[in-house]
Amino acid sequence: MAEFHDLAELALNRDNQSWGNLGYWKKDTEYSGACRALALLLGEDARLDEQSVVFDAGFGCGDQLSLWLTHFRVVQVRGVNLSRSQTAHARDRLAEAGFPAAAAAIVQGDINDGQAWHATLGTDRPSHVLALDCAYHFPSRLEFIALSHQHLAPAGRIALTDFMLADQHRTGSITHQLLRWMLRRSHIAEANIVHRTRYLNQLRAAGFEEARIIDISQHVMPGFAHFVRTFQGKARAGWKARLKYAVTGRFLQCAYRRSILRYCLISATKKD
Repeated sequence: MAEFHDLAELALNRDNQSWGNLGYWKKDTEYSGACRALALLLGEDARLDEQSVVFDAGFGCGDQLSLWLTHFRVVQVRGVNLSRSQTAHARDRLAEAGFPAAAAAIVQGDINDGQAWHATLGTDRPSHVLALDCAYHFPSRLEFIALSHQHLAPAGRIALTDFMLADQHRTGSITHQLLRWMLRRSHIAEANIVHRTRYLNQLRAAGFEEARIIDISQHVMPGFAHFVRTFQGKARAGWKARLKYAVTGRFLQCAYRRSILRYCLISATKKD
């Protein structure tokens, strides 16, 4: 059975790169660099350092796992990812880079399944839970936040990049019907896309404090839309992937210009 989350993004990358996020296009003009920039932004906002133990929710094809280990020099990474093909690719990437199982342990599974967390963490408690450009795809972001709080060490941090409704967007509007249609096509639960105030309240209700949301839409949504519109390597991607990226790019451009969605950097600390 074909997976919605597969290896299609490999065609967008430079050789030996396998990033799969929307990218941070403030300075970069090509896909792999923009994706790495978004991961760096998340790691910096999470305050990763040489004492950090990271649980990566939805690690994709694994390039970010190597980034946590090499750039931020974290102690360990653990992770769960839904895609079988991506998880296998990530394992191969980690092995090729020479990382032992003690430094990087990842499993394939549903991030909303507590057993998947236990399979990779055991009784350990990470200092950080990260979700790079994927939480909106989880079956329930609320459940993910609750599991993050449950498994984090005291004073641990959650950090993610995620979509939310623009403050001025009204759920009863015609544009909201367009949004609902696009969410269904993109395998995104409508309950995951909420306004900023509700997002903050969900974090606080789950037991997090010092919650912060930074809008980085201007450096993400138009940049990705421009990239897919002008990408010169379209022949490397299959027609389904080309259609997926074209539709996504056009929608993101529309959602940004018409203030439907915002793309944000979110972080919070677990209460003691």
